[in-house]
Amino acid sequence: MFEVDLQRVANFAEIFGALLVIIGVIFALVEVRRHRQQRRETAAMEIMRAFQNPEFTRTLRLIMDFEHECRNCRDDSISPELQGAAMQVSTTLESIGFMVYQRIVPFGLVQQLMGGTIQASWRVLRPHTEWLREKLCRPSIHEWFQWLSERLSEFPEYRDEEGAYSKYLTWKPERGISSRQNDP
Repeated sequence: MFEVDLQRVANFAEIFGALLVIIGVIFALVEVRRHRQQRRETAAMEIMRAFQNPEFTRTLRLIMDFEHECRNCRDDSISPELQGAAMQVSTTLESIGFMVYQRIVPFGLVQQLMGGTIQASWRVLRPHTEWLREKLCRPSIHEWFQWLSERLSEFPEYRDEEGAYSKYLTWKPERGISSRQNDP
């Protein structure tokens, strides 16, 4: 029969082991990449939920409707309801700013989903935030909200100077996706 040479078996085992390590590294890299994509998608969904819930929409509208009052609040003269709305909008956008800074959520995604809203909110709430910082001697209040608004202004390639309806007029869905996928 066959005479098995111990050296050949050892060489084969070494080659097989190296192949397993290479396959393992490739698998790990693919999984890490998939995990990062999944994390970004989850974060994007959370941002959408934050912006699309009725309470946030109501408070954002309240802030925008009372823009003059928010811009001129240098004392406690604004209503508790408006103060609460300002706090809710500011803290929500503060969280989003921090997630962008930590690169949990891509900057471009936040810009496309809500860039204009963030900048408009900061323009309205900036005087209130500065007043709070002064009153409480805490310069870090809503710092990530301010940071995000300033980054959105700083990078013109992310500005909404053209609406998506016009900017992406030639967009087409990915190949292979058909309406039949949903058919039973």
